[in-house]
Amino acid sequence: MEKAPRSISSSGHGFEVVHRHTDQDRTVSPDDLGMICEGDVIAFTMSHRQALSHLREGAIQKIPYELFRYGHLALVVENPERRGELRLLQVAMKQAVNTDEGLDYLSDKTWEVHRPPSGSVDGKRLGNFVQTVTKNASDPRTAYDYTSISGWRNAPWQPEEEDEIGDCFSCATLVISALHYSGFELDAVHRGGRLDLVTPRQVVESRGIIRED
Repeated sequence: MEKAPRSISSSGHGFEVVHRHTDQDRTVSPDDLGMICEGDVIAFTMSHRQALSHLREGAIQKIPYELFRYGHLALVVENPERRGELRLLQVAMKQAVNTDEGLDYLSDKTWEVHRPPSGSVDGKRLGNFVQTVTKNASDPRTAYDYTSISGWRNAPWQPEEEDEIGDCFSCATLVISALHYSGFELDAVHRGGRLDLVTPRQVVESRGIIRED
């Protein structure tokens, strides 16, 4: 169920796993954080015991950790308000699309860094996407794409122009949309987004085309 489409030819580009942080008892070192770059995708995992503990406390955002290989995705972007500072672009249930968290958010979590191919992400267009999407999807009541949970329908994920950037996403379609707009067109969605539960693993294991425009 979590397999990405295979319609991209063998010449398509995939992500490279450049770092894994698995020991939650160890503080993330400056070296760990220093190797993270704009455009990197952070894929989060959680043990069954940890996920169950959160669910017992009513944190429904942790449901995907019980169902899938990765429970959440975030995209590393430049802080719109402070050049040179990296933030995490993300969305979860009952939350707006936001860049509230810096890399220190990673300190007590288990995660992997999946890096797009060199030159595939246009930083200027990614910054434009971030500014637009955080305005469009600023309402926590509507910013999360709940229809995507069932796989019934996914909101558009292939914006070409600023006015095509949506206002409703899952964590997976947010990353796909941001990378598409920025120049890395992923083949991560089956059947035009209908009857397809797009999971984080489906995203990071997909292949893509580096767009020249």
